[in-house]
Order: sequence, then C-alpha cells, then structure tokens
Amino acid sequence: MPLYELGVMMDPEAGPDDEATALDRLEKVITDRKGIVVEKDARGRRRLAYPIKKRTYGVYHFWKFEVDGQALTDLNFELRTNDVVMRSLILNLDREMKRQQKTDRLLQAKAAKKAAKAEAKAKADDASS
Repeated sequence: MPLYELGVMMDPEAGPDDEATALDRLEKVITDRKGIVVEKDARGRRRLAYPIKKRTYGVYHFWKFEVDGQALTDLNFELRTNDVVMRSLILNLDREMKRQQKTDRLLQAKAAKKAAKAEAKAKADDASS
C-alpha cells in the first residue's frame, strides 16, 4: 500500500470534543479500509496567512498513513462534508519521494558534468602553459 500524508486545518472555534470526533471519524475511514496510521503530528493552533471563513487561526494536524487508493474517495468525502475541517490536503509520499530522487539524480549529473568540464579546462590550461 502506498504511503500518504494528510494535512488538515480545523476550525479553531470548534470545541475540543468536535475536533476529536472529526479526527476519530477520519481515522475510522482509514482503518475500515484496512489502512494503518503510521504517524500523527498535532501542530496545534497557528495563525493563518490570510483569513479563511472569517477565521485568522487554524488548528493543524498532519498524519502519515498507508491505505489503498480506493479509500481516498471516502476520505475526501469525509473531509469535504465535515464542518470542523476548514482545509485539507492529501499527498502521495511515494510519488513525491520518486520525484525528489529523480530531481536529485539530475542535479548530481549536472554537477558531475560541470566538474568534468572544469577539470578538462584546467588540464587544457596546464598543457598550454
């Protein structure tokens, strides 16, 4: 199963019970589809860069979880229909890690090519002296 990351911004004016209920429902969607929540990170209340729904603060939660792709439909539905959730984002970390590895390989190849070119120029300068 692929690894995903979920970022959720909750309404700060919702009570702690409402927030806990919403998070439990999200976790239930994941576990009902035989998924595993690998890591939970509650970042707490943070100031927003711009107001959302006339709110200037949000309560942030980040989860890493493994689940099959079919469960994402149910999870997105739950995120959209829950009144406590202000914003959310789900990333496929496997895809992001592959993209990062490809970028790293391209940068290393470019650096190696530049170093080889500089070395060839230094040898040419030594030979002409």
